[in-house]
Amino acid sequence: MSLSSMILLVEGARPASSLAPVLEDKGYVVALASNVKEALNQVREAAPALTVVNAATLHTDGQRICIDLREASPLLPIVMVVRHGIDPDKIDCADVVLVRPFTTRKLLNRIGRLLPDTAGEVLCVDNLVLNLNTHLLRVGRAEHRLTPMKARLLEEFLRHPGETLSREYLMKSVWQTNYTGDTRTIEVHVRWLRQIIEVDAAQPKLLRTVRGVGYRSTIGVSA
Repeated sequence: MSLSSMILLVEGARPASSLAPVLEDKGYVVALASNVKEALNQVREAAPALTVVNAATLHTDGQRICIDLREASPLLPIVMVVRHGIDPDKIDCADVVLVRPFTTRKLLNRIGRLLPDTAGEVLCVDNLVLNLNTHLLRVGRAEHRLTPMKARLLEEFLRHPGETLSREYLMKSVWQTNYTGDTRTIEVHVRWLRQIIEVDAAQPKLLRTVRGVGYRSTIGVSA
């Protein structure tokens, strides 16, 4: 899990033309993997916002890796890079297929279209990407523009995984008030967030109510 947008780059070990410098120069955080096992571990541990499979540097056509990544994380955007002569229309496991040679601008443009607005600090965890400056939340491939209060509330939950946050704490940290006579506004905002991030808002698994106390998040970023 990471505090910034991360791209998982799957390419051969020590390739002659690595894409890592291009991505890092653009400001992306890059996690590297040279085989399907490493790639799947990175998906579970690093929660990348996007994957680039540089099949042109691998000993395979990259299709198996792409399919395994798609099965492990159905909503993870995938950019596939293939060598000249490969028919991109025959590759249906990736969101974008680029055939070498291509310009750096073309690669970055394709990546940019698949990523949420990354200006400012971004919290990434599982399939959630929250931009703290723009309040843009990406859930899988769906984007939602949150109100400032919703964004601050979700940030608190993401920064305190596994902790029970009291209503008093949330009123003070999010709404900047010590008044706790009426906490219905928290309940309303939590309900709105559940409708966006939960598979079933009626049976929440990510934001759980702790009766008589507050709420506990089952997802979040490590310190």
